[in-house]
Amino acid sequence: MATSSKAPESKDYYEKGSTQATEMTAVTLKKLAQRRNLTGSSERLVIVLVGLPGRGKSFIARKLHSFLTWRGNECKIFNVGKYRRQVQKEEEAKEESTVEATATTGGGVEAIRKSVGACDANFFDSKNPKAKELREKSAALAMKDMLAWLDYECPLEEQEQNGGCVTTTDQIGSKASFVSSRIAIFDATNSTVERRKWVLEEATSPEKRVGKKTGCVFVESVCDDEELLDENFRFKVRNSPDFQGMTEAEAIADLRNRCQKYEEAYQTVDDDTQSYIKIFNLSSKLLVNHIYGRMAKTIVPCLMSWNIGSRPIYLIRAGETMSSSQEHDPRKPRRVSRGDKLGPRGRHFRNALENFMRKEGIQFAQKSHDAMKIAFAPQSRATGTSISGIAADNDKAWLIENDSDKDTMQDLPFNIHIMSSTMPRAVETASWESMPFRIHELPNLNPLDKGDYSGMELEEIKEIDPEWYATLEKDPFLTRFPGGECYADLIQRLETCIIDMEQQVNMACVVSHISVLQVLMAYFRRTPVKECTSIEVPMHTVIKYTPVTGGGWTESMHKVYSDHDLDKTDHNVSLDRTAFVHGPIWGDHSSSPRNSVRLGESFENAGCVIDENCAFPLTE
Repeated sequence: MATSSKAPESKDYYEKGSTQATEMTAVTLKKLAQRRNLTGSSERLVIVLVGLPGRGKSFIARKLHSFLTWRGNECKIFNVGKYRRQVQKEEEAKEESTVEATATTGGGVEAIRKSVGACDANFFDSKNPKAKELREKSAALAMKDMLAWLDYECPLEEQEQNGGCVTTTDQIGSKASFVSSRIAIFDATNSTVERRKWVLEEATSPEKRVGKKTGCVFVESVCDDEELLDENFRFKVRNSPDFQGMTEAEAIADLRNRCQKYEEAYQTVDDDTQSYIKIFNLSSKLLVNHIYGRMAKTIVPCLMSWNIGSRPIYLIRAGETMSSSQEHDPRKPRRVSRGDKLGPRGRHFRNALENFMRKEGIQFAQKSHDAMKIAFAPQSRATGTSISGIAADNDKAWLIENDSDKDTMQDLPFNIHIMSSTMPRAVETASWESMPFRIHELPNLNPLDKGDYSGMELEEIKEIDPEWYATLEKDPFLTRFPGGECYADLIQRLETCIIDMEQQVNMACVVSHISVLQVLMAYFRRTPVKECTSIEVPMHTVIKYTPVTGGGWTESMHKVYSDHDLDKTDHNVSLDRTAFVHGPIWGDHSSSPRNSVRLGESFENAGCVIDENCAFPLTE
């Protein structure tokens, strides 16, 4: 008996595609060959900056250095301009040794400029053979130092101390594997094809660098926005040693002349056999060619996020919970539940925080409004179709007073990008009745997972498992909690959060927990991330980061919940019970934080101001 088979259902190719397995062909292998070579991560990487003066290359270099170092890499900037000034200074010293110094320098401004190796625009003329020779010598010296740094092999003891090797222990998973790459940033104009070929040959040639595989990526900064250029020029002439002794007008004129000299011989990056990224007007547009692996995963998103805005970023520790506020038997260990909600003091802090952030928002809006009025006053239009017109039409919105009658979103002249962990206490801390901004609840911001020891304090863990605790004391950054995480693991999940914060043009607020905030603070402070476990994160305090010109941040701490409102007895119970001074991780009951910030102290590369000393924390 014949059977009939049901005809297969027709499928829409444009929706579901084909079910046929892909085949390996000569065409696909050929096309993917270069991608395969570039996807693998080299232990050494050179990022070569390209661009005319005043295009933000050094800004990009500093931001790259901060981010890559925070990720645990060894990173160093080799600025050819520094080498050039030193070479020029030595050359002038030789010339002066053959003639009377008084006849050549005449003292005054010229002597000052020569003392720092300052060069005027004529030094950058491509038709000046002597200057060209000195520029090439400077680049060669920088290249020599860069390659020596890339190839330096640390002794094993130093590698382990710096976290620059894979660490393993007898107990699988008890320590994180942490491999640190060496990344050099070659900061110069590198404005010709000839110069870039030389850099590529010196850094990556298998013949010259046998057994020292090195990746190379060109990052070109292109800027044709005149207003942006004017701001960049003003910053450069106020900070570069090349313009010492000049008035600002003279310095800008000299810088424009220098740019013109470079433009005569400038050749943009367009060799599609090379790996390169082109940034237009400081990240308004990116062009990417042959960028794969870690470059595609991390550096490209970062380059797209960085901007020169003045928006502040606020880091806030979640308020106290019911369990931390309640009295407990000092003879028993305190246990914290991840699902705890805010207690009375936590809610009081939340309300005080709401008032503080509202005042900060009004202040930020007013400063933005004033800057817009100054910048666009000559082009102001009544139509509201331009940026200046919009600003003019919204004068009343920007000037809203901070009064209790303004309770709706429509009345607020500012916006806050709020990021919170998924913990109830964090979400509650960021929930403000008069400012119901959307809260982006992110599991990436959840506290360090302590695995089997979740909810326990360090002093209790020390009593339960002294052997593991001894490992934690020796290496608090890489030691993983049994079944949980270590601090090095946090970096992986916080990368996207850093990018999200950096890309904001409005105020950004992060409500999280001690471990996460320690890692984030290490980024903004530009301090070694491996030392973040000892950073103090005070309770009832807003940690504010304000961008500074050049790519850095200043830190200030603001206590929004007065000490006299706190019941300090609860803060000292466990201390009295165990006399536990501090552990390898700054956290619960740390009475002597090793990396705390006090009034009047400051960090290298980022000033730090504190309103007052802060109370010690109870729980994450």
